[in-house]
Amino acid sequence: MARRRASGRKIEARPPTFLSRTALCRLARVSEWQLRLWEEEELIGPARMVELDGNREPLYSRRALERIRLIRTLAEDLEVNLPGIEVILNLLDRFAG
Repeated sequence: MARRRASGRKIEARPPTFLSRTALCRLARVSEWQLRLWEEEELIGPARMVELDGNREPLYSRRALERIRLIRTLAEDLEVNLPGIEVILNLLDRFAG
Protein backbone atom coordinates (compact mmCIF):
# COMPACT_ATOMS: atom_id res chain seq x y z
CA MET A 1 0.00 0.00 0.00
CA ALA A 2 1.58 3.26 -1.09
CA ARG A 3 1.07 6.63 0.54
CA ARG A 4 1.15 9.98 -1.20
CA ARG A 5 3.04 13.01 -0.01
CA ALA A 6 1.60 16.48 -0.26
CA SER A 7 3.91 17.08 -3.22
CA GLY A 8 2.23 14.20 -5.08
CA ARG A 9 5.22 11.84 -4.98
CA LYS A 10 4.50 8.31 -3.88
CA ILE A 11 6.24 6.87 -0.86
CA GLU A 12 6.29 3.11 -0.64
CA ALA A 13 5.04 1.70 2.63
CA ARG A 14 7.88 -0.02 4.45
CA PRO A 15 7.39 -3.53 5.74
CA PRO A 16 7.37 -3.78 9.53
CA THR A 17 10.70 -4.37 11.23
CA PHE A 18 10.89 -7.22 13.70
CA LEU A 19 13.57 -7.82 16.31
CA SER A 20 14.84 -11.05 17.82
CA ARG A 21 14.75 -11.48 21.60
CA THR A 22 18.50 -10.89 21.81
CA ALA A 23 18.41 -7.74 19.67
CA LEU A 24 15.44 -6.39 21.61
CA CYS A 25 17.19 -6.90 24.94
CA ARG A 26 20.35 -5.19 23.71
CA LEU A 27 18.50 -2.19 22.29
CA ALA A 28 16.28 -1.82 25.37
CA ARG A 29 19.17 -2.52 27.76
CA VAL A 30 17.29 -5.21 29.68
CA SER A 31 18.22 -8.79 30.45
CA GLU A 32 16.42 -11.72 28.91
CA TRP A 33 15.36 -12.63 32.45
CA GLN A 34 13.64 -9.23 32.84
CA LEU A 35 11.94 -9.60 29.46
CA ARG A 36 10.65 -13.07 30.35
CA LEU A 37 9.35 -11.77 33.69
CA TRP A 38 7.48 -8.95 31.96
CA GLU A 39 6.09 -11.43 29.43
CA GLU A 40 4.87 -13.67 32.27
CA GLU A 41 3.19 -10.62 33.82
CA GLU A 42 1.67 -9.93 30.37
CA LEU A 43 3.18 -6.45 30.19
CA ILE A 44 4.81 -7.22 26.86
CA GLY A 45 4.56 -9.90 24.20
CA PRO A 46 6.01 -10.84 20.83
CA ALA A 47 4.40 -9.57 17.64
CA ARG A 48 4.75 -13.00 16.05
CA MET A 49 6.40 -16.38 16.40
CA VAL A 50 8.56 -17.98 13.71
CA GLU A 51 9.91 -21.48 13.31
CA LEU A 52 13.72 -21.62 13.13
CA ASP A 53 15.55 -24.94 13.09
CA GLY A 54 12.56 -26.67 14.66
CA ASN A 55 12.28 -24.11 17.48
CA ARG A 56 9.65 -21.42 17.85
CA GLU A 57 11.33 -18.04 18.20
CA PRO A 58 9.57 -14.81 19.18
CA LEU A 59 9.91 -11.66 17.10
CA TYR A 60 9.14 -8.23 18.53
CA SER A 61 7.99 -4.99 16.91
CA ARG A 62 9.48 -1.53 17.30
CA ARG A 63 6.42 -0.71 19.42
CA ALA A 64 7.49 -3.47 21.84
CA LEU A 65 10.90 -1.82 22.11
CA GLU A 66 9.27 1.50 23.03
CA ARG A 67 7.03 -0.25 25.57
CA ILE A 68 9.98 -2.02 27.19
CA ARG A 69 11.85 1.26 27.48
CA LEU A 70 8.79 2.75 29.20
CA ILE A 71 8.53 -0.25 31.55
CA ARG A 72 12.22 0.07 32.40
CA THR A 73 11.86 3.79 33.10
CA LEU A 74 8.84 3.19 35.34
CA ALA A 75 10.60 0.39 37.22
CA GLU A 76 14.11 1.80 37.56
CA ASP A 77 13.80 5.58 37.50
CA LEU A 78 10.38 6.02 39.10
CA GLU A 79 10.51 2.87 41.27
CA VAL A 80 7.02 1.74 40.28
CA ASN A 81 6.29 -1.90 41.19
CA LEU A 82 4.92 -4.45 38.68
CA PRO A 83 1.24 -4.03 39.66
CA GLY A 84 1.63 -0.26 39.32
CA ILE A 85 3.30 -0.63 35.94
CA GLU A 86 0.41 -2.81 34.79
CA VAL A 87 -2.12 -0.15 35.83
CA ILE A 88 -0.17 2.62 34.08
CA LEU A 89 0.21 0.59 30.86
CA ASN A 90 -3.48 -0.33 30.85
CA LEU A 91 -4.45 3.34 31.21
CA LEU A 92 -2.06 4.36 28.43
CA ASP A 93 -3.43 1.59 26.18
CA ARG A 94 -6.99 2.80 26.82
CA PHE A 95 -6.14 6.37 25.88
CA ALA A 96 -4.16 5.30 22.80
CA GLY A 97 -6.68 2.86 21.44
